[in-house]
Amino acid sequence: MATEAPTTTAPPTTTAVPTTTTTTTTTTTTTTTTTTTTTTLAPEVDREWEDLILAGPTVVNYLGLFMVLASRKSQILTAPVGVTPQYLSVAQPLPAILSRISTDMQTAFKLASDDLVRTRSNMDQIPDHINAGLLLIQTAPSALLKTLLPYTLKNVQRAANEGAAVTKPTLERFLTVEAILKELVTLLTSTSPAEGEDADYLTEAKAYANDIQTQWSLLVKLFKKFSDRADITETRITNSFISPTEAANNLTTETQRRSHLDKLIPAAIAIDQSSHLLNMMALSYDEISNEHMANQIVAHRPYLGLATESLRALSQRQLWQSTIAQSVKVARLAQVRQNEFAATSPGRNELYSTYLKDPVAA
Repeated sequence: MATEAPTTTAPPTTTAVPTTTTTTTTTTTTTTTTTTTTTTLAPEVDREWEDLILAGPTVVNYLGLFMVLASRKSQILTAPVGVTPQYLSVAQPLPAILSRISTDMQTAFKLASDDLVRTRSNMDQIPDHINAGLLLIQTAPSALLKTLLPYTLKNVQRAANEGAAVTKPTLERFLTVEAILKELVTLLTSTSPAEGEDADYLTEAKAYANDIQTQWSLLVKLFKKFSDRADITETRITNSFISPTEAANNLTTETQRRSHLDKLIPAAIAIDQSSHLLNMMALSYDEISNEHMANQIVAHRPYLGLATESLRALSQRQLWQSTIAQSVKVARLAQVRQNEFAATSPGRNELYSTYLKDPVAA
């Protein structure tokens, strides 16, 4: 499927990977936080993550290719005049710097998986608490409703808050690695070949560093999407479910309960969709990271010790082939997961419509 790449050519700055194209009419919801304002797609049309998640295996393979190149010499980098690097040391040769970056990436991958387990756990709880609240409004006598409903609302608020909070440190770790990669690009750009040295090595190194930074920026965008999706779920729960539901304790007739459920059910469906989407994206990332990223990046470190050009050529060919094969595999998995998510909509709508049947009077 893949052709052998030239041993002295860095990867192109734009990588051809399988892309999912969707033609649809979209609606957007704007979420405002204390620091930024972002627009988050409605769950049923948010398919950008399918493309972003491809960057994970790609960045790992690109780093492997860079390590193969770096094994040729212990290149010392130069900082721009008047600039003190914040993350990297110019006293270390390039192979040592790449080894450190590999460790930072691996840490980000593994801690992200741990954090996303907690995110998924909280997202799993949200539909259960939402359904419990609707069932109470539909069937519980007033005295029982006043006793149990506050606990249900507290539980769904807690799950939403914790699910959103845990995404923030994960994003920060990926942003830190992005800053390290930007600094590496700066150092390589300011480094000139010594007199009599071939400039091709540094030219190729700069190309690899730029491509790795580009792919990592896509991963940062993916984790921003996770964080934004958690935030919008939290906001919808607070504004569209908890606040209006608190008024349910004052409902005294069947008509009032039915009218209130009419208003709550569309919000409940949107919340269920949003939490399900984040759960599904997080699960997909975890599987892809475990198979193609967190462990594979460790397996690439021996490339820094390659001693012959024949071994370098073989390693480059294998890495290019892995990049293509893994991209196809990951794209198919993401598409399957997205299609499975879309298939849940009819059942979800049917489930929530049952809460309109025969609500009790006080």
